[in-house]
Amino acid sequence: MEKRIFEVAGAALSVEISGHEALPPLLLLHGGLGSTADFADLVPLLADAYRVVCMDSRGHGRSTRGDVPLSYQRLEQDALVVLDGLGITRADVMGFSDGGITGLRLAAHHPDRVGTLFTIGSDWRLLEASRVFNAQVTPQWWRDRNPDGPYSEAAYAEKNPEPDFERLVTETVAMWTDNTSAPGYPGEDVRTITAPIVMIRGTDDHLSSHDLAIALQDLLPGTALHEIPDAGHGVAASRPAEVATIMRRAPRDLTPAT
Repeated sequence: MEKRIFEVAGAALSVEISGHEALPPLLLLHGGLGSTADFADLVPLLADAYRVVCMDSRGHGRSTRGDVPLSYQRLEQDALVVLDGLGITRADVMGFSDGGITGLRLAAHHPDRVGTLFTIGSDWRLLEASRVFNAQVTPQWWRDRNPDGPYSEAAYAEKNPEPDFERLVTETVAMWTDNTSAPGYPGEDVRTITAPIVMIRGTDDHLSSHDLAIALQDLLPGTALHEIPDAGHGVAASRPAEVATIMRRAPRDLTPAT
């Protein structure tokens, strides 16, 4: 595994690269308050088919926060800088939760850069029920529900070179609940997406909407939806073999747009 650091808008972004450089590139984008650890069991199942680029979002994992406002637009811009820095003109993109929202923005706004887009547990617009649920999240709320494990404050503080858990949670929740600004959810911009989209969600996922997934299929005919029975939000971690199988069977188009 190769490890790189990219300086982007005041942040040092940590990137891990697996697989031979001659293989098609795949950018992995993790979820909010997570890290590349979201994909620890998935990457080995893909590294013989892809050059896997897995980055910690700013403020998460081993990446520093910087001083610019946290938004899905900022995460989209960070991903582009990493791809440019690696000399990757076009990649398949797989995003989990916040990473999938970022991936949808990438596909909508930079169609020449995205081959196939995979989303896991990601909504393309903010439902009021989700806004209300997410608005209750505070640093202490998160601590109480994640006392240990990969999403705990301790796991974050152990990795991050400039830990500030209170700030990270507060700013992430503000991003989750922003239903008005252009830097937020892609919303109607998804209508412009031309890349093949493969949506994956667990049937027991209470953080992403089955109805919104169906609505995206209505907007973009040809979009695939795979729902994995008896799985929750973090299906990439809980059922990595099934996710990898879906990804391997999906169409690829990494030919640069002309």
